[in-house]
Amino acid sequence: MQRRVVLLVLTLLFFIPVFPACAGEDLERATARVSEVMDYVYHYHIARPGLDQLVEGAIDGLLDKLGDPYTQYFTAEELDNFTGSLEGNFAGIGVELEGWPPYPQVARVLRDSPAYRAGIREKDLIIRVNGEDTAGMTLSQVAEKIRGPAGSRVQLTIRREGVPDFNLELVREAVSNPSVEGEILPGNIGYVRVHFFGTTTAGEFGMLMQEFRARGIKGVILDLRNDPGGYLQAAVDLAGYFLPAGRVVVTTVDRDGREEVYRTTGKSPALDLPLAVLVDDMSASSAEVLAGALKDYRRAVLVGSRTYGKGVVQAVIPLETGGALKLTIARYLTPAGKSVDGCGIEPDRWVSTPSLQLVAARQELEPRLPRTMIFNLSGSDVSINGEKIGDHPLLLVQSGEIFVPLRFTLEALGFSVHWQYRGHRILARNGNQEFILDGDMRTATISGQRVRLGPLMARGGTIYLPVSTLSRLGVKVERYGGELKMELLPDKQE
Repeated sequence: MQRRVVLLVLTLLFFIPVFPACAGEDLERATARVSEVMDYVYHYHIARPGLDQLVEGAIDGLLDKLGDPYTQYFTAEELDNFTGSLEGNFAGIGVELEGWPPYPQVARVLRDSPAYRAGIREKDLIIRVNGEDTAGMTLSQVAEKIRGPAGSRVQLTIRREGVPDFNLELVREAVSNPSVEGEILPGNIGYVRVHFFGTTTAGEFGMLMQEFRARGIKGVILDLRNDPGGYLQAAVDLAGYFLPAGRVVVTTVDRDGREEVYRTTGKSPALDLPLAVLVDDMSASSAEVLAGALKDYRRAVLVGSRTYGKGVVQAVIPLETGGALKLTIARYLTPAGKSVDGCGIEPDRWVSTPSLQLVAARQELEPRLPRTMIFNLSGSDVSINGEKIGDHPLLLVQSGEIFVPLRFTLEALGFSVHWQYRGHRILARNGNQEFILDGDMRTATISGQRVRLGPLMARGGTIYLPVSTLSRLGVKVERYGGELKMELLPDKQE
């Protein structure tokens, strides 16, 4: 599973003052034991460790024993970086990274940032930072090395396909990363990307919607892919644009079973437009709160892949001695009472192919239109409902038979495609249509009927299906000139 980092962490949180509970005798004895060990190590260990080193080591060890990756101690500087990243303001070069083992890969370059002006591109690999090899580092570790005070310099070694590795020296500067961006797509569909949930996210979204509504949009695609979360209240406020006043958005439950219910306030103007929400395995925390509420109320159709599955809440507690503690204090439940922790949210329409997810969301906003796919037989172009797809597998032709990539083609036509580990089968569903391909790739069950298939092909991990099989799934196939056209009509989609 890939992971992506800007300067954010997967988090759903509050900033609250918390006062220490009165220590009982057991806690006092335990604290005294730690203090005694620290005293002996500090005064007698041959390495002469510093106090700060011992204190941070003790804290790190204590938190590590919890087995909770979301509970974390911040120094004062780390707290400043953390809060700044949640507001989209930080000092750095303006790149978003994702895992591409063994190196981090650039997933996004912020416009007008140092990285943008230096010509860094998406899919570039950052193989060294200030001469230090990044192979095997976590994304957070790489991000920490790239960050730094505004005006300071950082040297990156870039690996880009087709050219020798090269070095770039960039001057860090204050970078502003808006939490919400959008555009109007063909067909007058409003597209909104939420990068993270900060204190200004709901306001930014509202201003964008004012502009879009004035231009007469017919529907909204809300893109929560790769959104690592942020403030809980931001997700609740954003839900208020799509749900009536008084609706439960999320319920938090602490360790003693106490519940706190968050509802829409009705302060935001309700949007009654058709809504599709894009999610993936890095839609986490606050993004899952919003997606879960919209799915439970059937207000939106979720498109993409299963979400990350972070269903716990943190509080950021300022410490009297400096720094802060980000502490897991509760679990959250969707309006239907479901926990997403460790399991995520399943989309309504599975689309695992990233290049098809936005296309699929647009299809869901216009369900009565045919789903049409055209392959150029030369392999150079693929279009779906008139839109060209940039990243696509090629057709194969053997012995006069045309083979199409199974997952790519069926997902483009509206099928959800899954690999079933039990039975080693491929399952594709679209409404009442069901296609189950057996592991031997010679037989299949199509809408309850067992059939033998012609030979299938596999190339580079992709399974190819003969186009003659598609007619059994209600797909109309036509070949004319240098093109292959496949179409699934609306009455076959429900």
